[in-house]
Amino acid sequence: MISRFRAPGFVFWAFAFVVVARSAFAHPSVVVIDPGHGGHDRGGIPGLGLAEKEFTLDTAKRLARILRSRGNTKVVMTRDNDTFVSLSARTAVSNQYSRANAVFISIHYNAGSREGAYGIETYYNNRRAYYLAALVHPRVIQAMESIDRGIRHRGYWVLRANRLPAILVECGFLTNQSEANRIRDARYRDRIAKAIAEAVLSFG
Repeated sequence: MISRFRAPGFVFWAFAFVVVARSAFAHPSVVVIDPGHGGHDRGGIPGLGLAEKEFTLDTAKRLARILRSRGNTKVVMTRDNDTFVSLSARTAVSNQYSRANAVFISIHYNAGSREGAYGIETYYNNRRAYYLAALVHPRVIQAMESIDRGIRHRGYWVLRANRLPAILVECGFLTNQSEANRIRDARYRDRIAKAIAEAVLSFG
């Protein structure tokens, strides 16, 4: 995913913690996990040596394992191998659970033309999704000790065509050498997955 934003955003931490407190005793019965890209769609930008699709799938699988180990949460993957899945097919999978207590998490890693771009950002498209983003984003920032690039409203297809509370998490820049080195480390991806899982399980 290419970022065109120039300045870091800010999260209203106090608001996020209020939402956490309000939601602490409920969690979704279904979590749809969407590893970005796949197959012929490598992700990132032309010339990028690292394939975003590999890191999104690995992170998504780690997230799925954690959620499945935590009890009664049903986990659905929009892809679980290196195959191409269209945007409409991804939301079609998700929208099957529109009557369930379900959420949608799309996992991406960022890329930009400016090598110095660094940090994590989270996208949403409606109010219910914002509540989810306000839980996930600060936990990920805290766990990764990363730069906070903010929670942003955007009309990406997997968000606006989704009937579930849906967010897209950009988990760091593959075009920043320092951050790319961290992303290559499986422990980094595991920490991302754990932070997202903890936030999702507090959403109600």
